[in-house]
Amino acid sequence: MRPFLTAAFALSLLAPLAARADDLLATDLPVVNVNREIGIAATAMIQNYTEHDGAGNTLDTQSGTLPGLEGKITTMVDALGISNLYAGVRYGYSGGSFGYNGATIGGTPLHSNSNDTINNVSVELGKGFLFSPNLMLIPFIQGGYHDWQSDLQGPGGYNEDHSNGFLGFGVRGDYALNTRLVLTGRLGWAETVGGSANASGGALAAEGYGPMNFALGDTPLLQAGIGADYLLANRIHLYGGLDYTHFGYGASGVNGAGFYEPSSTTSDLTIRIGFAFGF
Repeated sequence: MRPFLTAAFALSLLAPLAARADDLLATDLPVVNVNREIGIAATAMIQNYTEHDGAGNTLDTQSGTLPGLEGKITTMVDALGISNLYAGVRYGYSGGSFGYNGATIGGTPLHSNSNDTINNVSVELGKGFLFSPNLMLIPFIQGGYHDWQSDLQGPGGYNEDHSNGFLGFGVRGDYALNTRLVLTGRLGWAETVGGSANASGGALAAEGYGPMNFALGDTPLLQAGIGADYLLANRIHLYGGLDYTHFGYGASGVNGAGFYEPSSTTSDLTIRIGFAFGF
């Protein structure tokens, strides 16, 4: 409940401004139309993942750049006597190879590559407030799911899957420089929930161990992003941007085989460029 209570408090701070903002009419404004799109984009995700022991020392790292695709659908409607209700759904897929440096079973250092896939799903629900015909702010609540599957190569390698949900809130700002170009900024905060790590196969199986499941601790998730959307012709838009996400996992307990999953931090920088159809 903590993310939702915090979101409710944050939204209440905007109440004194809401009345004036709702007085403005959103008739075919670029800052409204930019939130009524179906789009697909090519992406490049630059990720840095680091595991730590109890003293904060680095245990292993995985880093690199994964190409991918991202789809989105956003809408803004007037309903139930409320103007500019906002909803957005995004799905991103990335796949490729990371560089891995660390220690595996028996403490043998391993410098190798990993084959990785990352899936991200997010949902946002909010309301837009017009402060001028060129400026809209959208406070929102958000939730989503993150899954990272990694197949460590070479001797000592094994399969590992990290996943978590998240719940939180944020604010988006859209500013129209003219009737075609809209700039966007976004800040978000969330709490990871239900984090887990699963390990199997490879060196684990060779040592006689079966699949292992670890429950991970919840930590804050921080987001920041910038973007631009340009109306090319009719309803076709060219859009792009940069998004930064930072989050972590708390360490698990030790299982019956004497293994545990250390605490970790992950930083992602996603670059995107794509086309959207306005409706």
